[in-house]
Amino acid sequence: MARPLWSGSLSFGLVNVPVALFSAVRDLDVHFSQLHAPDGSPVETKRVCSADGQEVPWDQIAKGYELDDGRWVLLSDEDLAAAAPHKSQTIDVECFVGESEIDPLYYERPYVLVARDEPAARAYALLGEAMARSGRVALGRFVMHAKEHLVSIRPRGKTLTLTTVRFAEEVRSREEIAEAVAVGAEPTAEQVENAVAIIAELEVPFDPMRYKDEHRAHLQRIIKRKAKGQKIQAPKVQEQPEKVAPSAPDLMGALKESLARIRGEEGGGPAAKKKGQGAMRVQRQPSRSRS
Repeated sequence: MARPLWSGSLSFGLVNVPVALFSAVRDLDVHFSQLHAPDGSPVETKRVCSADGQEVPWDQIAKGYELDDGRWVLLSDEDLAAAAPHKSQTIDVECFVGESEIDPLYYERPYVLVARDEPAARAYALLGEAMARSGRVALGRFVMHAKEHLVSIRPRGKTLTLTTVRFAEEVRSREEIAEAVAVGAEPTAEQVENAVAIIAELEVPFDPMRYKDEHRAHLQRIIKRKAKGQKIQAPKVQEQPEKVAPSAPDLMGALKESLARIRGEEGGGPAAKKKGQGAMRVQRQPSRSRS
């Protein structure tokens, strides 16, 4: 049973909606513990002073911030409390914006907001319906785990989702990234036309159920085999030649060859094309790892 991570109110205008916050995703990664290989005992982590090698008790541990010149500034709990955001049990909606205006780079972790009682459910449904009709999403702020978060709230079916949003200074500017891009790398119209054709041939409706974590499944199969006492042998890794980006003429040739392979036109003729399209559908299926 999922437990709420936070509870409070969602406030827009003079309307307050009591809500509870749940994580919208779950961690399915395979986690390992560190063990002492000879006897299988868990390995403990101890905090040791680098100067004298002695273990440091919790009451002697302070938080420090390193300055550019190498000096450290020690901060006490009182110092940190002075900088902590004002605790509030309210998600304050500050404004509404167009959903397409928010670059996906700004999104962090998704959550689900749930109305806490029947009276709240009516206002909750009202806000969701109003945002769905307007095509707008809410931007607001709230405090969780002693940190202030900027959040986006939007309808998803009959529920409201909340996604933490990065602040502008946390996202690298396009100009900063563009410094590493070669100058004069403009594609030709024919190259763009062929690339768009490849995209059209490979276009499918998005179905999240088609995409599985094959690495996790393969790792779990290995764990089951090890639990049965079976020996695992890693496959030999063949060195892959480094791929070099094709020059402009070669790029055009690569695009045309890719399009021909997708369409099954190597042999030519409509029959080959039809056969190639069937092969293309098979090729699109995610590959499965073998144990």
